[in-house]
Amino acid sequence: MMMDAQTTRLRAMAEVETVKSDIRALAQSLAGIPLWRPAAGLQKTCDEALLMLDRLAERFDRKLVVTLVGPCGSGKSTLLNALAGGDALSPAGHRRPTTRRVLAFCRQTADAGQLVDRLGPENILVRTSASAEALENIILIDTPDTDSTHQDRHIPVIHQAITLSDVLVCVFDGENPRRRDHTDFLAPYVRLFSGESLVVVVNKCDRLAESELTDTILPEFDRYIRDAWSTEPAAVLCVSARSQLDDPAWDPATLPKHGRDQFDQLRQLIVDTFNRSGYSVDRRLENARNLSTYLEESVRSEARKEKAHLDAASRQMAASEADAMRQAADAFRGNGASLAHGINVRLYQQLAQRWLGPVGWLVAVWARILVFGTGLASLLRFGNPVRQMAGAVSAIRHYAGSKKSTDAADRGAGAGVALNRYDKSIASRWPDIAETLIAARFSPTVREVRRAPGHGEEIGQHLAQVWNEALEDELSRSGRRLSGGLLQLVFNLPVLGVLGYAGWLTAVNFFSGTILSGDFFLHAFWTIALVLLLSFFLLQGVIRLAAGKERLVERVFAQVREAVDDQDSLSESPVWKQVKTIQGLTDS
Repeated sequence: MMMDAQTTRLRAMAEVETVKSDIRALAQSLAGIPLWRPAAGLQKTCDEALLMLDRLAERFDRKLVVTLVGPCGSGKSTLLNALAGGDALSPAGHRRPTTRRVLAFCRQTADAGQLVDRLGPENILVRTSASAEALENIILIDTPDTDSTHQDRHIPVIHQAITLSDVLVCVFDGENPRRRDHTDFLAPYVRLFSGESLVVVVNKCDRLAESELTDTILPEFDRYIRDAWSTEPAAVLCVSARSQLDDPAWDPATLPKHGRDQFDQLRQLIVDTFNRSGYSVDRRLENARNLSTYLEESVRSEARKEKAHLDAASRQMAASEADAMRQAADAFRGNGASLAHGINVRLYQQLAQRWLGPVGWLVAVWARILVFGTGLASLLRFGNPVRQMAGAVSAIRHYAGSKKSTDAADRGAGAGVALNRYDKSIASRWPDIAETLIAARFSPTVREVRRAPGHGEEIGQHLAQVWNEALEDELSRSGRRLSGGLLQLVFNLPVLGVLGYAGWLTAVNFFSGTILSGDFFLHAFWTIALVLLLSFFLLQGVIRLAAGKERLVERVFAQVREAVDDQDSLSESPVWKQVKTIQGLTDS
């Protein structure tokens, strides 16, 4: 039997740890959305719940705590006396507040040791009776009035007592049961207890006409309490606690009007159900699960209140981000001529690395000429020395310009402008988005533009990276397409044929002892040069048709636009992440 009890306790503690893990995960999600104002309160509730579960785990082997809570005059002290079987255990009477401290009734003082430690000896009075066999596994608690003149001092004690409880008995005055202040006070507490751990008692029913009580008051109160708390208590019972005392001391003017009393049903529930050995573990586990469910429902309910505003903010943010990214991408067109020239240089550099043979040599030379620019022609031109110097200066100037164009192609001409365009586009739309977020109970600090998605230089760097990847991909694809083996053979073959033929004639005459004239070699050289240039010019035509500067620019830009359209850059925005987290909480 002892092993079974220990096993049950260990399993229960393991399940409580699982519940605590779920609540910690919920608290962590709430910690990740600091801009949403309800998150702070909900996170504090999670922290309080974890504290309650820690205390619950500590008392798994302790007796079940049944706590009576009620306002002034509801008769909860009289009810405790009746349940405990003693007329004077808890002070009752007309003096208010009748209960100034928490009163715990149990069989042995040690049973209430944990309550004394938690509440403090100055806030709790322990009464014992070794003969109370009906309450062998239970500690009954009477709490101070929820609306007494010492409310400020009593409420924290009541709160502490409830968090240490396993069953909550909510006591109402039958003469005025539908008190909104008492119902609202208990609302946040009753949700912490599952249905079987929550009992509602309407006391002093003997003072009301039986027909009115049965036909009107109780049915209306039953509907009222279930609607107000949105929960199902284990029972809603009509009792007359004073009738159960040994000496009820009735005032002759206020004798009971009838004998309708469900006190025996209440006592049976406490003695036969709550007092069962091992019941405390089941009840505490159920309360732990209910606590987790309550927290999840509270968070879900708060998040769902803002669903319309959050959905609108998501759409606004996505639309503004997409438009800003497109405007930033447009900046990469930059100076079209400079960008096209730079891409053209990069293409010939790609081809120079891939082409072989005489045409390949000329492609490599042409790639270098493109880098130096047209000033090279002036540098090599004979004539006026002043013009030659001007040609040298022009060559240097054009080299710098060509280098700048190549660098622009590498990083995207307009990369420096992209960020400005992006920020301006976002900034123009952010005020409307911020107001939508504030309507969803976000902090007014979201009005700051720095909260906008992607604000900062990382967007410009990101777009430059997108441009570079698109450029490298297109250049690599065009270079491979224009450097095929068959294409190289076709354009190199005429030059190689003329070169081979001239070489063959030279070799034949050399071995036959015939000396060829200088005119032969001059004509052979020019023939080879002309065929080589003709092949190269034809190759340039093919390159222009297949991958002209403008075509390359358009293809690269098309890739950039496609990549930008597919980018989920919003996912890195703190505000966007928080919006999505809250939206996720509505369905969690």
